[in-house]
Amino acid sequence: MNQLHTMKNPWASSGMAVQCQHCNNVFTAQRINCFDTLLWPEGRQVLDRGDFFQPVCPQCHAPADLGYPSRYLDRELGIAAVLVPGIENQDVGQLLSQMNYSMDRLALSRMEHRAVGSFYAMAEQMRIRQHRLNDRAVQLLKPFIIGGLQSRGFEVWNGFFMGVTHPEKPEQMDDTVYFSTQENAEDVYAEDVYQFHIYLTNGDIVPHGINDTAYRICMNILEDNALAEDDGLFHLYDLSWAIQFHNSLHQA
Repeated sequence: MNQLHTMKNPWASSGMAVQCQHCNNVFTAQRINCFDTLLWPEGRQVLDRGDFFQPVCPQCHAPADLGYPSRYLDRELGIAAVLVPGIENQDVGQLLSQMNYSMDRLALSRMEHRAVGSFYAMAEQMRIRQHRLNDRAVQLLKPFIIGGLQSRGFEVWNGFFMGVTHPEKPEQMDDTVYFSTQENAEDVYAEDVYQFHIYLTNGDIVPHGINDTAYRICMNILEDNALAEDDGLFHLYDLSWAIQFHNSLHQA
């Protein structure tokens, strides 16, 4: 990571030892305990860039994934996220209860509070707010994309929102899922496309998109279930949550 950035961050430690999973070389990577964009304006850019949590081994040049407790505070975007590494493999309900019990210490006014399990998910929360989207609706888009890839034989680990693009021409885009509620289905090709990076279990990344109609359908589902508005408490909204939510709709 650029040392000029880390030196300005009051919560950046001197570094942490990382062992490469490919060659077992041990090297030092920067550890960032908090991304508070009020005190560290560059923090949002560093988080979005992602190379700090994917340091490259200086010996074999293989990337590594970092995971350790950290926080992301962005008052402008209205998000406060706490990173609990591997939270999906823990008692999520108990952890969230403990975090909400300590709201007087952890909470910030007029902010949405989230628990995340990785820096990928933390950066995703930032991007979602930059585009002024509802993070529950964005999560609900993922099973539509991942289910299609799995039906084609892809083994998927997870997927993360990267941004929104607007087609230059109203033409069907490759690797994009389209939903339509109109008689003229071709109109959807002119809609904004929500872009995701889908991570396969072998480490490959598959870019994939889904159109704005799908997002609006998910928003309608949230509104029907009184989940479109945030309650101010800590929540974990991820792929597992989205799959369970979709399954509950089919069982109702």
